[in-house]
Amino acid sequence: MDKRTTQLHSYHASQNAKFIDFGDWSMPFSYEGTLKEHDVVRNSSGFFDVSHMGRLEIDYSELDKISSLICSDLINIPMNKALYSIFTNENGNALDDVIFWKFEDKIILIPNASNASKIKSHLVDHKVDFIDKSLETVLIAVQGPRTIELINDRFEIPEKFSTAKSDNFMYARTGYTGEDGIEIMASNAEAGSLISFLIEKGIKPCGLGSRDTLRLEASLPLYGFELTEDITPVEASLSWTITNDHDFLGSDRIKTQLQDGNHKILKKFTIESRKIARTETIGMSGDIKGIVTSGNFSPILNKSIGFILFENKPPQNLIEFDIRGNLIEGNIVNKRFLS
Repeated sequence: MDKRTTQLHSYHASQNAKFIDFGDWSMPFSYEGTLKEHDVVRNSSGFFDVSHMGRLEIDYSELDKISSLICSDLINIPMNKALYSIFTNENGNALDDVIFWKFEDKIILIPNASNASKIKSHLVDHKVDFIDKSLETVLIAVQGPRTIELINDRFEIPEKFSTAKSDNFMYARTGYTGEDGIEIMASNAEAGSLISFLIEKGIKPCGLGSRDTLRLEASLPLYGFELTEDITPVEASLSWTITNDHDFLGSDRIKTQLQDGNHKILKKFTIESRKIARTETIGMSGDIKGIVTSGNFSPILNKSIGFILFENKPPQNLIEFDIRGNLIEGNIVNKRFLS
């Protein structure tokens, strides 16, 4: 079966991108190398084609129905704000973690690429009307400490986690790297001129390889790893997203977990070496077992980092990992990897 490609695939190919299969998609993994692209975003500005993610337009008449499906308060956040939230199922487990963009006249919902079909079906099942804009638009994430100064002659820059739009673009000052930047939704007709503008500004294309190491350093979860249909927002240490005071799908179980504290729990860890505890590596904290959900080497911190899902609250910060038959020590960290 042929993999799907974004509307910018020919551009990526023209730049000699290395491609990787990402679910149903063929996506650029890197152009000049993951470490170089990681460094570009941490020190200057890079852009990512994230058009494989969904873009659903929703009318405000659907707001109450949407609110009953997510754990966060979408109703009361101000206009022109962005919201990170989680769709939950009947058991309180995560169907997807998503971003909402609120505008005066509409809401844009951005689900993950791997879950877009599932979320669309979920909305249909719960009689939520939407317009799928995914095939007629692109989504470009421009990230890095120099991003705002490089693009502010063309874009009116909103406050962080806020939205804005112009004749040709809708965008939000959000991202998935821990750096400042904006994510831009543009029509297919405008995609080429947008890429040309970014290139003229010296902003370099970056692939999914650096996007993953950047998000891990920024302590951000990845659906399918830190979040699945077997993990609740509480278990994923995302209780801060639970701001919906009304009943929503699975809210009874989530409230129980918040009250009794008896549940799985996701923790961040570091290993003071280049030895990497990769996905599915076993780690023990005392007699509590954990399984690594994501792990990699951090170029900025010069150590290995990752997430581990414990069966219950770990009794100590010390973790013993079984890495290829060797016991390697790591430590739980209770703050972000990067400040």
